[in-house]
Amino acid sequence: MSPMPGFLIVILMERVTRNFANAKHWGRNAKVFVLTEVAWGIPFSWFFFYQAIFMRSLGMSEVFIGFSMMLLLILQIFLPILGGSLADKFGRKRVLVVFDTVGWIGAMVMWLVAREPWQIVVAILFQGLTATILGVWETLLVEDTEPAYRAGIYSFIQAIYIFGGILTPIAGAAIFLYGIEQGCRYLFLTALLVTAAVSTIYQIYLRESKIGKILSSSEEESPKASGGYTQTLKTVTRHRKLLMLFGLTIIGAIQNPLVNTYKPLYLTDSKALALDEGVISIIPMASSISSLIALSFIVPRLKNGHIEKALLFSYVCGFFGLITLVMAPRGSLVLAILSGILDSARVIAVTSILRVFFANAIDEANPFARAKIMSLITTFSALVSWPAPLLGGYLYAVSPTLPFVLAATFLVLSISLTLKI
Repeated sequence: MSPMPGFLIVILMERVTRNFANAKHWGRNAKVFVLTEVAWGIPFSWFFFYQAIFMRSLGMSEVFIGFSMMLLLILQIFLPILGGSLADKFGRKRVLVVFDTVGWIGAMVMWLVAREPWQIVVAILFQGLTATILGVWETLLVEDTEPAYRAGIYSFIQAIYIFGGILTPIAGAAIFLYGIEQGCRYLFLTALLVTAAVSTIYQIYLRESKIGKILSSSEEESPKASGGYTQTLKTVTRHRKLLMLFGLTIIGAIQNPLVNTYKPLYLTDSKALALDEGVISIIPMASSISSLIALSFIVPRLKNGHIEKALLFSYVCGFFGLITLVMAPRGSLVLAILSGILDSARVIAVTSILRVFFANAIDEANPFARAKIMSLITTFSALVSWPAPLLGGYLYAVSPTLPFVLAATFLVLSISLTLKI
């Protein structure tokens, strides 16, 4: 037998070990977030995947589902601005723990008991409350960690979500055994219990970052404060790279609700691929394996000079993934899996590569403005993308392929913008 396979395994294990060794250079909060995401990320990967299918099982239309996701984005227009200001004034940890706990526990309780449209709306309102700390969470994640080690942080966190995708057949088994509605309720209950545990860990182990302590101190002690949002916006517009990455992040935010909301419906719709609800759990599992390989061996080792090329390659793969999905014939599980694998590159681009690029660009512009810049990007993303879910619902009603055609068009725009950085 050739020694080559064993040789490759040794190399892969060496690289994994090296990635873990880099974790000692992470800040304390980054370590806490990565460890808690192991517990939080897996059940919530299942929750987000089956969320739309659960609503449809209750008899709600694609348009109502789109409206629900649109409502979530509307809340993301206003609340992150509030979160960024509160974090600079009262500290990142305090704001994060309060809004994260109330928002996610309230949302999971409502999803668990929901049977009527108004209950879904209340669940969405609680879920939207967590938008207050989206920028704050990411600020705490990277502050107190040197830029050279941030790619590893994003890679590990995204790998956890990917691992949750690999375990999606467990959720599929629950759906198969108990039916869509009751099976989803078991998934929501799991997410609720995990959220309660994670909130407790946050309270005990998170620490205020160094910059957070400076900004939440008195005016005399914080001369480097970032100023108001007007000044922060000027900082973004004056820094060309940061502005371009701002635009790419917003475009990615438009694509996500179109793909994430309607892909599970498209896979199971009798007018589209018509696959079984339990069988489709294989698709995120298959795409997760390739993503996990990339996040374990490639993304953490990306140098600054290679980030742009990696981003461009990921967008191209995502484009062909969506095209494969809309071209696949009815019942084609193989092409659905191939589409998922290709499109996983788009997810890696938006959630890992682009976020590292963006976080490092903030350091070049003004690191003290990080919380407000992160809040602004969340707000602007929601401001531009809030009609996308509802628009996707109407497009889906006309033809199930149209939301994905629109998402592919935005990917072409992303490719064009990346070439200009």
